[in-house]
Amino acid sequence: MRLAATNNPILLANMLIFIACAVYGEQPIKQDKEVEFWSYSKPAKIKVPGKFNWGYNEIDSFIFEKIKDAGLSPEEEASKEEWLRRVSFDVTGLPPSIEDIDNFLNDESKFAYRRVIKKLLSSKSYGERMAVWWLDGARYGDSHGYDNDLENSQWPWRNWVIESFNDNKPFHEFTIEQLAGDLLTNPSNAQIIATGFNRNHRIQTEGGAIEEEWRTEYVIDRVETMGTVWMGLTLSCARCHDHKYDPITQKEFYQLFAYFNNIDEKGFINNLRGSAEPRIRYKPEEYDNKISKIKSEYKDKSAQNREITKIETFYPYVMIMRNMSERRKAYILERGQYDSKGEEVFPGLPSSLIVDNKKSYPDRLSLAKWLVNGEHPLTSRVIVNRIWAIFFGNGIVLSTENLGVRSEPPSHPELLDWLSNDFVNNGWNIKRLVEQILTSATYRQKHLVNSKKLRVDPNNLLISRGPRQRLESEMVRDQALSVSGLLIDKLGGPSYWVYQPKGLWREIEKRGTFVQDHGDKLYRRSLYSRIRRTVPNPGMAIFDMPSREVCSVRRSSSNTPLQALSLLNSVTYVETAKKLGEKMITVKEKPKEQIQWGFRSLTSRKPKDFEINLLLKGYERRLKYYKDNRDEALALLEVGESKVIPSIDPVELASMTTVANVLLNLDEVINK
Repeated sequence: MRLAATNNPILLANMLIFIACAVYGEQPIKQDKEVEFWSYSKPAKIKVPGKFNWGYNEIDSFIFEKIKDAGLSPEEEASKEEWLRRVSFDVTGLPPSIEDIDNFLNDESKFAYRRVIKKLLSSKSYGERMAVWWLDGARYGDSHGYDNDLENSQWPWRNWVIESFNDNKPFHEFTIEQLAGDLLTNPSNAQIIATGFNRNHRIQTEGGAIEEEWRTEYVIDRVETMGTVWMGLTLSCARCHDHKYDPITQKEFYQLFAYFNNIDEKGFINNLRGSAEPRIRYKPEEYDNKISKIKSEYKDKSAQNREITKIETFYPYVMIMRNMSERRKAYILERGQYDSKGEEVFPGLPSSLIVDNKKSYPDRLSLAKWLVNGEHPLTSRVIVNRIWAIFFGNGIVLSTENLGVRSEPPSHPELLDWLSNDFVNNGWNIKRLVEQILTSATYRQKHLVNSKKLRVDPNNLLISRGPRQRLESEMVRDQALSVSGLLIDKLGGPSYWVYQPKGLWREIEKRGTFVQDHGDKLYRRSLYSRIRRTVPNPGMAIFDMPSREVCSVRRSSSNTPLQALSLLNSVTYVETAKKLGEKMITVKEKPKEQIQWGFRSLTSRKPKDFEINLLLKGYERRLKYYKDNRDEALALLEVGESKVIPSIDPVELASMTTVANVLLNLDEVINK
């Protein structure tokens, strides 16, 4: 091959990378099997460091030891208001109410903090908050993706996830049911629906697609997602050749491929809407009751069928796993190409991760049990690390998506191993792990930082101060809905189309016409907002919600002018500002008290004098303006579908709406 001469350094670099990849694809780097990386060994049994004069539980002993060794000291405790706001968002994804704040401030018992934690963990909002975390990794969306991007009906699987977290289903059961619930003895409908995890990948519906090519892509997606979610490994690197860093060979990749290759599915489905085979009808308890009621009330068969069809529309089919009667053969695919079949392979595990080489692992059920058998070196570490990151912003291993050879080293390796063993030894109990974290003095610290800590621990890896994080995309919107009184607190159910810019689909040449939902559907939690993978809702994407096209276990946290512009101008936030302004006016009499109430609702603290004075001056300026421009005040109050109380003076309400709009945009409000 001859290359044209070029002086373009970027083009030349890309050419060299392409050539290097091609060469290494033919001749994989050989792994030194004798070299053992820390994460490939079972978590060590760790003794908790000696007692210190700081802390409430074992976590604090590990943290304090590192802080002390660095010549630092922990930060003092956050105020009760700051801690309550932090823990409320972390556990439920929602802010505390003023009533919650006052109750906590008035509770001076030594059990006050633990009482709050217990209440939050028992809230149904806990399951919704944790589901957001899990759905990112599971690449859950409400459409099939790719060019046509038609709608699917996987939301009953999302219901199962929410219910599992609320029921505190042990993580090993949570794992087994999702990867292989269909292979359990006499599985329930719910356990079969759980396997929808494996079918959340994109599906090709575009004409001209080669069926076997896309079917192969689906299986590969399942392997890569399983590897990332449960083992924190980049298995995709081994699709075309032996992994360059981790001890995973190409043959082992396709042995894992063989576990997920045995369902009777099609790679291409023309004009698919809803679900693809294999699938199962979503039948919660009320489904059979409703069908029986229809049959008893309607004697005419045609009337029965008509009413039953209405019911079945709401209880859709869900894509699930169901093995074929005969095993489909699997092969090593040269360069990862579907039509370049090499050696035949059979289900098998990576040799570097097997504790018992004599044991057989013939199917998905044995694979799932192996992941959570308590001997696996990665699974408990991966999950503990990610749950830790939910509450502290960073994992003990920063690269929460990768605990392989190229991962960041753990900041507290002993703590990670101790927590991992404790998690397994206590029944893979997620709520217990969360409670351990939340009751620690480490979590209770103020988030303030001094010059020495900025120099020694700039990224707070030692956790010498409290966590400070921007709210996740869903929390930003849900907070606005909650404080404004618009939030519809209903658990589970299908997804809905919320506000988005007009003509968005047309601009990017997507098929179909966007039809917005109305009424209560507009005001449900963001978890239930419909996700069209190729056209993410801009209001959510701006705050870094992933498109869910592929597995994602770590969100970015950007800071851009678009975020402020969205909070000031989008329909969602103007409408919530309008309804918050209405609440401020109705709960208090004077403007100063009204603004104080709104400020406290959003920040969980009382405003300082200079803050209230600035906001009050802003209110008075807008009041004067809208008195002279009443039409603009009326136009502002027409934003969104919700109606305002007619007895409130529109000039007064429009002015208070602008104050609420400012409050929703405060840095303190979109952070926790």
